[in-house]
Amino acid sequence: MQNSKLILLLKTFDSSELRAFKDFVESPYFNKNEDLIHLYHYLKSLANKGFPAHKIKREVVFAFIYKDQVYDERQLNYCISLLLKLAERFIGLRRYEQSGILPEYQQLFAYVERDLDKNYQYIFQQTLDRVETSPYRNADYYFQRYLLSDVADEHFAKQNIRRYDQNLQDASDFLDVFYIAKKLRYLCNMLDQQKFITADYQLNMLAELKEYLHNNNLEHIPAIHLYHLLLLTLTESEPELFFRTYRQHLRQFVGQFPSDEQRALYHFAINFCIHRIRLGAKEYTRDLMNLYREGVENQVLLEKGQISPWTYKNMVKLGLGLGQYDWVEDFVKKYSEKLEAEKRADAYHFNLADLYYHRKSYGEALEYLNQVEFSDIHYHLGAKVMLLKIYYETQEYEALLSLILAFKNFLRRNKNVPKEVKEPYLNFVNLLHELYKKPNNIKDFKEKVNKTAMLSDRSWLLQQINPSGKSEVGSRNI
Repeated sequence: MQNSKLILLLKTFDSSELRAFKDFVESPYFNKNEDLIHLYHYLKSLANKGFPAHKIKREVVFAFIYKDQVYDERQLNYCISLLLKLAERFIGLRRYEQSGILPEYQQLFAYVERDLDKNYQYIFQQTLDRVETSPYRNADYYFQRYLLSDVADEHFAKQNIRRYDQNLQDASDFLDVFYIAKKLRYLCNMLDQQKFITADYQLNMLAELKEYLHNNNLEHIPAIHLYHLLLLTLTESEPELFFRTYRQHLRQFVGQFPSDEQRALYHFAINFCIHRIRLGAKEYTRDLMNLYREGVENQVLLEKGQISPWTYKNMVKLGLGLGQYDWVEDFVKKYSEKLEAEKRADAYHFNLADLYYHRKSYGEALEYLNQVEFSDIHYHLGAKVMLLKIYYETQEYEALLSLILAFKNFLRRNKNVPKEVKEPYLNFVNLLHELYKKPNNIKDFKEKVNKTAMLSDRSWLLQQINPSGKSEVGSRNI
């Protein structure tokens, strides 16, 4: 049963969910089958132990539920299937109960249908107050206002009064805002992804929405205005003004969105800067750094108080590229404690190694590299590149050649490294090898570096060529 759908689902339950599901299974409203109760009690007792394989063998589980009965595969499968269905219903109901005001929306409709006006009015006002006191004004807010206007319109219709119904207009307006805000976010997501991966998304209604928003001023609604600015940033040929306005309004309105959407709004801007830098617009490097620093300092880019190792590494890279070495050192030490415990040591040591490499303190860089355990393939690959650069810059040519050959073999033979990850490193090591062997073919070498689409450390390779047109090292033969 180790890989059964039931066990895989139960492994995701925390302690409070395990207790709540016990009450759910034992409730006669949801379950009257005693076998399911026995099965769940047995599995719950194993949850904290990680469901040991020998304890959840099918014969063992059957013997616990059915005592002295002869093992019956079909009977056990039926019991497991029923408990799985209960567990799926449980997580669905839990999710439903946490989905904004959808439960209250259904309650209100039930009161309308039963003509219980007093009950309706009380729940409606409570729910409206809850929605309005929320600090968020994202698309979900307008969806909840639409739901309340929708049920209020139904309540009004049951009164059989022939007069203007404001709820009907409100329901239509709130639904429009919700749809436009949500559609804009989907379009921005698709456009954002298309800049980094091959994705043939159909950008339906892109032109129509742009025209509608051009003709209708909705700047007073941040849930629309921010995504509209972002859409223009991602689609216009001269996006600079739209990007600057988006950055200004993002700082102003970010608090009106929940934390996950705040993070997404920052990542849209971050990805835009990365894309522009890749196209050669280096002036966006400082914008990118400011976005990262701002997002970390206001904790928008932190999730549950933790910083992702990639945000951590990207900020270090940017700081080093901008020559902000003292800031990088403070950042690495200050924010290492906000990394996940199992990733903390490698991220800390690798990034300090990178810092000391940039300071040309190669001994210290090697000391920190030696403490990296390479828990992640990206650290492994990054460390090899850093070693190659150190050997090249310190003219340790025997070590350089040995590592070049070993790294080439590793990249070619390792089937676990995806091609899109492997290719930039393989191109780097091949070009470095070529630079070592043919340092006088500077013009051809430079052209090849610039034309190689997927390439790690492109700028470093170009920096090895001095203004006189010769390599920084003399002619060599292997």
